[in-house]
Amino acid sequence: MEKMPTAILVEIRRNIERSGLAELERLAEAAGYSVIGKYEQTRMIDSAFCMGRGRARELAIELEGSNSIPDKVIFNNRLKPSQVYNLTKTFKTEVIDRFQLILEIFTKRAGTIEAKCQIELAKLQYELPLAKEKVHLAKLGELPGFHGLGRYQADVYTSMIKKRISYLKKRLNEIRVQKSLHRKKRKRDALFNVALTGYTCAGKTTLFNLLSEEALPVSNNLFTTLSTTTRSVQINGRKILFSDTVGFIDRLPHQLIDAFYSTLEEVTLADLVLLVLDASDPIDEFKRKLDTCISTLNAIGVFTSSIIPVLNKIDLNRTLEQYLLAASRHFKSDPLMISAKDKKGIDELIKVISGMLPQTLRLHLRMPISESANYLLSWAFNESDIKLIQFDDHFLDIETEVSADYVTKFNRLIRGTGIQLMKVEEARIHE
Repeated sequence: MEKMPTAILVEIRRNIERSGLAELERLAEAAGYSVIGKYEQTRMIDSAFCMGRGRARELAIELEGSNSIPDKVIFNNRLKPSQVYNLTKTFKTEVIDRFQLILEIFTKRAGTIEAKCQIELAKLQYELPLAKEKVHLAKLGELPGFHGLGRYQADVYTSMIKKRISYLKKRLNEIRVQKSLHRKKRKRDALFNVALTGYTCAGKTTLFNLLSEEALPVSNNLFTTLSTTTRSVQINGRKILFSDTVGFIDRLPHQLIDAFYSTLEEVTLADLVLLVLDASDPIDEFKRKLDTCISTLNAIGVFTSSIIPVLNKIDLNRTLEQYLLAASRHFKSDPLMISAKDKKGIDELIKVISGMLPQTLRLHLRMPISESANYLLSWAFNESDIKLIQFDDHFLDIETEVSADYVTKFNRLIRGTGIQLMKVEEARIHE
């Protein structure tokens, strides 16, 4: 069995700030590190070392004396290149910060071309303002983590980054345009869209699997989900779309939010957003994660008026009053209480979603059997809610349900295709 790389965790914070080492440890484990030590110092940030210079030297002596020099020292703080250089020289091992650790996780988990481009773009946008300083420091001596940059002049290295950023932005824009065209072709607004979002590891994918009867990977590791998965689900006889999305995390760098915009766009376009919250967290941790989710959603253009809070994992917490109060302060609707694992509260969740569904109309269509009608037939199967299909040698008779707001668009869609809209009637409600 391959030996796991080891890591030491360090955090410098003020007395009034809460410790973030527990979450940093989970991030390190998600990245594949074995944490062999954690160090915390309450003081102002040192401009040269981040931590106190004396404490840095003491830690270096301690590590050297124990013969357990880690593969990496990971700081929960944002580090400047000069601080990385000084710390690397002191500890004689690679030093990274929280942002670089998150990038490592994303890089390992990325499964699509889009996700890989997004991650590389975020990394280069992070490095660009620091490029000249990194090159200058790299020339002082090759150290772990500097990737052999000493042979490049600052202007050459900066130019390389800018060219690569330009290419990645162009490539991601092409992907975004393709996805946009795909949405237009599919006419997704014919169906009601629900996005599951929330802090990483809150149980979004478990809930998604339960509602959609899918089997997406579920793990206690952070950032198991990095790309959006959408499935159609029958809710009280109505076909709607559910999307499982990437989770949020505290102090998520804006470069990652910007780079992952096309992924997060699924949330901004949703008719309803279910904000899944972990009710098993301590109350202070719950409030911190709640604030992080709300601020991140606001940053991408999603506001509390279109969000329903869902308290998950209630089976692990018997005193929910404080949690309900904390969530209620931010939202118009009362939080729903569920356990996706034990299926508690799911019927009430479905009832609430059903109550928010728009009026639908049942369309009776007569469609000639021809190649020109294939596109609409494909659309009907994928994006509308087909109730009945009958056919003879020349025609298909279809009954399908769509949002009442969509009928005008639908008339434009079938214009010139030979498809006849025979009858429109209000859909019956299924309980």
